[in-house]
Amino acid sequence: MISVIICSIDPRKFTAVKAMYAAAFGDTPWELIGIHDARSAADGYNRGFVKSRGDIVIFSHDDVEIINPDFPQRLTGHLANYDIVGVAGTSLAVSAAWIRAGPPHLLGQIVHVMADGNFQVEIFGAPSRVSRAQAVDGVFISARRAVLERVKFDAVTFDGFHVWDQDFCRSACMAGFTIAVTCDIHLIHFSPGGKFDEVWRTYAQRFYNKWRPWAEEMAHKHRSHFIWTWVVVPTKAECLRVMTPPYW
Repeated sequence: MISVIICSIDPRKFTAVKAMYAAAFGDTPWELIGIHDARSAADGYNRGFVKSRGDIVIFSHDDVEIINPDFPQRLTGHLANYDIVGVAGTSLAVSAAWIRAGPPHLLGQIVHVMADGNFQVEIFGAPSRVSRAQAVDGVFISARRAVLERVKFDAVTFDGFHVWDQDFCRSACMAGFTIAVTCDIHLIHFSPGGKFDEVWRTYAQRFYNKWRPWAEEMAHKHRSHFIWTWVVVPTKAECLRVMTPPYW
């Protein structure tokens, strides 16, 4: 059994993502748990986990689409080797934003839909189908149940919808769990990328305060500036082609 937990206040999005996951799982046993009154991502996901029954648990945004046909097989295969799996992240966590690590540490691929209807394939790093990581993005996080029985989302410190994912990954790493980024689960995110605005900075400071000795060391060592790669294509089929390099 695979449990999917989604915090959503938009009935239209929730209905669409429910249909998407049903199609993606096919005959694989799964359940969907919707939290429609979450005070924060951490609050909603903690409550959703209590209701769940799956040996594998997915925490997902409500505005995503998985476009590869063998999603459950790939997911369960990766979680046979790692405790936590995401679709984008870093092999070296350095701050409250996983992307701040910069190349060559960034991993994963994700698609965003552009205003003109084209697809923007963002390639952070795809050295292999799956790579060891220290942090993943909260758009899609899957984990073995055993992880979540030991590591909870910090709903006290992160009482909003920012940085909870990086705190969870940091806690999981400290508990000895393994994290990976998979590049062969191809996901479209229908929202724009994250905003590092004043609200985000508030939660980033909370993250910094919670993990201060480590955060101070990382801030001193890593100060790179960069722009990652994206490819604009017109169809989902082209997304799959771009996201499946021949060297795999």
